[in-house]
Amino acid sequence: MSRRHDPSRARRHWIYARDELCDIFDVGDSTISNWIRRGLPPVDTHRPQIFAGFEVRRFLTNLRWPHGRLPDHGRLFCHFCSQFMPLSLHAIQNVPDGLGRVTVRGMATNCDNMLQATVPQAMACEIWSAALNTARHSSDVLAGRSPGSSGDSCASVPPETHTSNLRRLYHYRVFLEQHEELQTDTVDEHLRSLARISAVFGHRPFEEVEIADVVRLKDKLRELRSDGESGRLSPSTVTHTLWHGGAFFRWLSARPGVKIDPHLPGYFNLSRREQRVAADAVKGAGLTFDQAACIFREMLSATPTEKRNRSIFALFIVTGMRIGALVTLRGKHVNMDTRWINQDPREVDTKDGKHIRTYCLDLGHGLIDAIRIWSRWRTENGFGAGDAFFLPDRYLQPNGLGLGFAPSSESPASCWKSDDQVRQIIKNAAANAGFDTTAIASHDFRKTIHPFLARCGAMTVAEEVALQLNFGHTPTETIRKHYARMPEAEREAILDELCRRALSSRTELELYLAFERGEIADSDPDFERARGIFRRNMLPSDR
Repeated sequence: MSRRHDPSRARRHWIYARDELCDIFDVGDSTISNWIRRGLPPVDTHRPQIFAGFEVRRFLTNLRWPHGRLPDHGRLFCHFCSQFMPLSLHAIQNVPDGLGRVTVRGMATNCDNMLQATVPQAMACEIWSAALNTARHSSDVLAGRSPGSSGDSCASVPPETHTSNLRRLYHYRVFLEQHEELQTDTVDEHLRSLARISAVFGHRPFEEVEIADVVRLKDKLRELRSDGESGRLSPSTVTHTLWHGGAFFRWLSARPGVKIDPHLPGYFNLSRREQRVAADAVKGAGLTFDQAACIFREMLSATPTEKRNRSIFALFIVTGMRIGALVTLRGKHVNMDTRWINQDPREVDTKDGKHIRTYCLDLGHGLIDAIRIWSRWRTENGFGAGDAFFLPDRYLQPNGLGLGFAPSSESPASCWKSDDQVRQIIKNAAANAGFDTTAIASHDFRKTIHPFLARCGAMTVAEEVALQLNFGHTPTETIRKHYARMPEAEREAILDELCRRALSSRTELELYLAFERGEIADSDPDFERARGIFRRNMLPSDR
């Protein structure tokens, strides 16, 4: 079977039309017909013909590996999740199979599907060991669940889901993509939330849901809500689940022929107190600027891979760039002579397709130098403007043709297909520096810059706006009136001064006295700041 029929191309919470499967797997309509004859079940007999993503993944996995897949480090392969999963410790059963082999059965920790494998006795011990060393997962928190009833964060679409619900989910996905113009990842979050809601409703048809069911759902999610306890749902997940549920039932109530209580969507709202608590919650407090700088200093830079990883970490710190944009950067987008990065939405995956011009902040610690070292290495080894700026590992191995690290083909070096590798680089760097990897994510870097500069640099309104424009944010109407069209040269000067002020260890009083007494030289990095402070505080008679 062709490797292009990768089961993971289908998202398990999605519902696909027949022509969409043809596009995803690059096959013809006759191939889909052949798959149906070989066991791929459509959702129902209506038109257009649609297929559940989890069924597509299961079918293609069985088709590609008809005899099953051997366990990997004690983890059994789950056709539903299309990945190796450890078993839940309380559900493992061993059945002797003769000749020193044993059949191991158990429930997967992520999706609660029943898995089975016949393996040697020694490998059975590995399966038990993997189960013992697996932390509790959020799918464990639903009491009285049945196999397939819940999954990642209690959110899988199980086989028991009503077929009419699957067709509703298909039409709703089309609505989110075509009418609301939401990005793929955002649509996926909506569908995950609806799958989580469907599990609590017992997979009843959505048209039969009543107000009492929604009240019970809110109580169940409140029970699962925690303030950081492992294996439970975060407050953010609970809030977004209810918000997505309300949006879906508002859409459903407007569908022809659907009769539900018109007040039903409003019951998905949290109380005003809960909404205020969620809005006031401090987010992204798990990483500070000093901690990020500490992790960066521990990173090595001997090999090309280490230079690239160090540069990735540095770029996160000095720009706060989103991970989707970072992995799609090419050489032509980054100019380290001027320290400007051009996030062109036609080639860079920016949020909402915005065109963002980002200035690399000089925050010390050798961060800018690390990016320049990597940029210089790319150029010296034959990678140009059209190649990926952060090269995947396959381009960092010397080839056997004496061409150094440059690719042997004429096509540009491609970017990563996903951001998984970059996320792993961040976690590895944090682990090597002795930090908790679960408390650090790529988006946290955006949340470290502003508190650091605000605390240490005493930002003015103009500096605040310059920084927000650097993040790609849109200022509020009041501020936009005066600052939103700030020239890049002015923004560059403002941000440089803000960084110098934040990194300086001298107070304004110390700088004022040093300038007044002539104790600060022209070459001192704080000279211009000291002169500005002195002139601002001069008496009118002295001017």
